Amino acid sequence: MLEELREQMLAEQAEQIARLQLRNEIRTAGLIIWGVLLLGWVIFCFVKLMKDLHNSESMKSGEIAFTCETCGASFQVSADSLARHPFTPVKTVRTGRTIRQSRRLSCPYCRKKTWCRQDMAQSYQIGMGSLGEAAGKNLFRFLIGALVLSAAGGVFFLALNIIF
Repeated sequence: MLEELREQMLAEQAEQIARLQLRNEIRTAGLIIWGVLLLGWVIFCFVKLMKDLHNSESMKSGEIAFTCETCGASFQVSADSLARHPFTPVKTVRTGRTIRQSRRLSCPYCRKKTWCRQDMAQSYQIGMGSLGEAAGKNLFRFLIGALVLSAAGGVFFLALNIIF
């Protein structure tokens, strides 16, 4: 009698362990799928934000003043042109709180490819304007998508805990 009861309890424990192992495997697979979906959503939103930054009205209409360090002439370059050529060499100099940036560009006056100092105030205004435009379009979409994915994950794990 005691032997039968012990065997029955061992069988129940083995069944419970098997059920818990299955739950843990499902939970691990769910976490991996959920993580991939969230990461994919973040990457998608980042790419969409970058695309909207390049296509923003501030970027297309903005012009940045440059000063040639060789001849001292000032000239304008469109922000859209700089965005289309992101690998232009850039030199940054920090003096305290002030940041000075120079790009290696072809000066239209002396016809030399030289370092040209960038007007940082105009760059800042154009950058913040285009970021505001792009973020305004994409922030709500990002938050809604993240909320939906988080809720779906929460429902999945809640159902998993109820079932097992």
